[in-house]
Formats: sequence, C-alpha cells, structure tokens
Amino acid sequence: MMTLVSSFYQLPSSPTYTCIDRFGLHPESDAAEDTVGAVPFWPILHTLLSQPTLSTKALIDLLETISTTLCGTAAPAGDHALLGRTVDHPCRQDFFTKWWPQIVDLALQMPDLFPTGRLPILLLNSQGNTAQKFSISRRQTACLVVHQFLRTLRAPAWRHDGTHDFGIWYGSAQRHESAALMYLEALFTYFEEVVCDAERLDWEGWRVVYTLKSVNDFDKQFTRVFPLSEVEVLPVERYDVSPASLGLPGSAAVVSANKYVGFGQSATQEEVHVGSSPEACPAVLVTPPLGDAQVLVVEGAQAMTNITGQKRDIRIEAMSMPEGGEGAWRDRKMLFMDALELDLVESEAENATLPDFLPGNMEREVRKAYTAFGFGGFDEVRTGLWGCGAFGGDPVVKMLLLWYAASMSAVKLIVVCDKQSEVAGKQFRELVPKIRGRYKSANGIKELLDSAPKSLLRGQTALWFKAVLVEAEGES
Repeated sequence: MMTLVSSFYQLPSSPTYTCIDRFGLHPESDAAEDTVGAVPFWPILHTLLSQPTLSTKALIDLLETISTTLCGTAAPAGDHALLGRTVDHPCRQDFFTKWWPQIVDLALQMPDLFPTGRLPILLLNSQGNTAQKFSISRRQTACLVVHQFLRTLRAPAWRHDGTHDFGIWYGSAQRHESAALMYLEALFTYFEEVVCDAERLDWEGWRVVYTLKSVNDFDKQFTRVFPLSEVEVLPVERYDVSPASLGLPGSAAVVSANKYVGFGQSATQEEVHVGSSPEACPAVLVTPPLGDAQVLVVEGAQAMTNITGQKRDIRIEAMSMPEGGEGAWRDRKMLFMDALELDLVESEAENATLPDFLPGNMEREVRKAYTAFGFGGFDEVRTGLWGCGAFGGDPVVKMLLLWYAASMSAVKLIVVCDKQSEVAGKQFRELVPKIRGRYKSANGIKELLDSAPKSLLRGQTALWFKAVLVEAEGES
C-alpha cells in the first residue's frame, strides 16, 4: 500500500529542489549546501540552458548532464539514438536556430508560470469530495511538457519505471521502436506548431484541465430504473486518433487506461492516445494510481499526429482539422478508465467462474464507467473494446456493462470495432434489438447478465445471451 508523503509535486524551480553539484555548475562557487551537500538545482539548470546548443551532439550532452546531475545517471535514455534521428530529420534543419531558443525560453519561464514551485497532486480525501481539478493555461502546460523533454523532473512517489518524462523514448533499446519514434514525432510537431507559435500558446480561453473524479451516489443510482440509451457499433478498418474518433466535436472518448495512467514505450490504446497528445502527458506528474471508484478526465489536450492501427501494426499520418476548426480541441475530453485485470485471475479449473462474473466485478466496472460517463459536457461517448485484449475481459459482457453505464448517465454509446474485433462487435450488434424488444429499461441488461451461468467460457457469452433472448421472443 503506497503512502503519499505530500499533497504536492515539487518543480525544479523550487528553492528546495536540490541536487549534488557534480560538475561544479552552480554560478555561485560558495553556494550554501544543505546537510547532505546539495544545492538548489534551478541556478544550475539556468547555467546549462544559457550555454549555446547548436548541434544534436550538444543537445544530447546537455540532456545527459541534466540527468546525471539530478539522478547520477542518464538512464533510461541510453544512447539517445532515436532522439538524434528525430532532431536530425531533414524537415528540422532549423531546429537549433529557430525552435531551440524558444524551447529554452519557455523552460526558463517556470518560476513565473508556477510561482509556488509545486503542483497539487490529485487526491480525493475521506471527507466526501468527489472531484479534484488541476486547471492550467496552455503556456503552463507547454512549460511542463518542455521540462519532461529536458528531463529536469523527478519521478513522483508512485512511479518507478521512468514513465514521468520522455527519456524512455530516446534510446535505441526499445521494445517497439516505431511507437517511440511516432511519439517523438508528435512531440516535435507540438514544439513546432504550439510551443513556437505565441498565438497558439496563448490562445485565449484554452486551458488544459486534469480532473480526478469519483461519485458518491452510485449505490443508490445502480438500483434505479433507467431507459436504455442509444448504442451504436461502428466498424472501422483501423483504429485511429483522428478528431472524429476522439469525439470532436461535442463527444468524449474512453482511454483504456492502466491504473497508473500515462504514456509508455509500446502501442496500447492508452499509450497511443497519450503519446500523440503531449498536453496530456503532465497528467503523470499529478495523478496517483486510480482507485476502483476513480477516473481521470483530461480536457483540452490537442492530438498532434494521427496514429492508426494498434500494437505492431501502427502508422503515422498528419492530423486532420476537426469540424469547427482548431479551437474544437479545447473541448476534447479523454476519459481515463482502468478496467479490472481479469487476465490475472486463475480460472482453469472445471466449472470455474468466468472472471467477469466473479462477485463485485460487474458492479465495479459499471461504477467505473458511470463515473466517467457522468462527467458532463457531452452526450455521446466513443470507446473501443474496453478491458478486453491484454486485460482478459469478455468483449460482449464488457459492452453490455458499458451500455448499462451509458444508460445510467443518459449518453449515447458508440463502440468502435476494427477488423480484429469485428466478430465481437457483430455479436453485440445482434443482441441490441433483442434486448430492446425484451426489456423496457436498462435494468434488463443487469438482469440478463445476472442470469448467465457463471461457468461460461470467454467468447461463449454472446451465444448464450442470444439463445435466451430468442427463446423469450418465442414465448412472447
């Protein structure tokens, strides 16, 4: 069980953010040291960023010096080979003369942009509060993203795998090189189109908001009668992160999150959604592991590139303009929902219960989705096969649970299925009219799920549900 020692995340501009001056870089040779011989880091960083950086080698040397000063090592960035390839791309010949000075300038604005030298960690206390919001301007967000690029930020107490900054994408030792390169491409597109464009950076009214949310009325709502909401199964050739697929304008999109939300080195749905949207990345600094009754909602994060496909079969494309223009990104809503890791449940014994049907599991998943879907500001939610794949959930059971939660929240549910998930999508689509014909309210979904034999195998549920509903049609 993790214990948070602070309600705040300390920034490198804080006077109490200290390090050992390994290379004698502090501008004051007689700077006062604390009891362990450490000095404030910010003057050291200011010295480093004030030096000319005119080549990829100089940039890599700078990043290694920053990391070694703070942590004693440049890991996990390794040889910085992928970062070098990204910087040296022919389209970035003016990176060091045009982009780099503006990146440095924004980095050094941190003391003015964050006068307290810290960020609030998103926590819900035991006093019944159901939401904590961290809302910052686009310029403030970009400043944090730049520091994630420079690797000046220390890992929050709950992160131990290097996924708090972008160093995980820099080296050649990658589990999925193509994915890391695509995330770097999105980052550098962000530098060019947002960080280096004052008009976009200071777009009036554009804020990026990170909200940790729970609900305290679920138990009462769960037993109420709700009309069935609209539901649609949308077949696509490939998943993507185009504006329409992300719910723009006016809708929201589910991010199939890990309880440790954020980006990574592979191409899971969450990693693609966050890695293509640099403004979503600071969420890792302020969001502890999600509890069973919690979701994270990120608003206003612009996706910079369109990554299509999934896992090993991914491609990158230029991002299209959303309906309503670029400003439509301000209303984007990312619903980070972590599903139960049912792949970890032992169920090999004969007549073992399908993990989805274990006591409390279905209610937990409905609570999670209801918490996200009830956030507000949209009347439609798009999702893939949430909680299936690596997490081991039964696709049809999960879609029924999402439909129930959508009905509780009075929003339309759109389930997006690519070629790999088209069978499950077709099975669910065939059940929808039969459920509407059999039940007058969403509570019928719960009744149907509760009546299923607990020993059904994953993938057999659709056939059983269909048989029961067809039999009911014959009796009516």
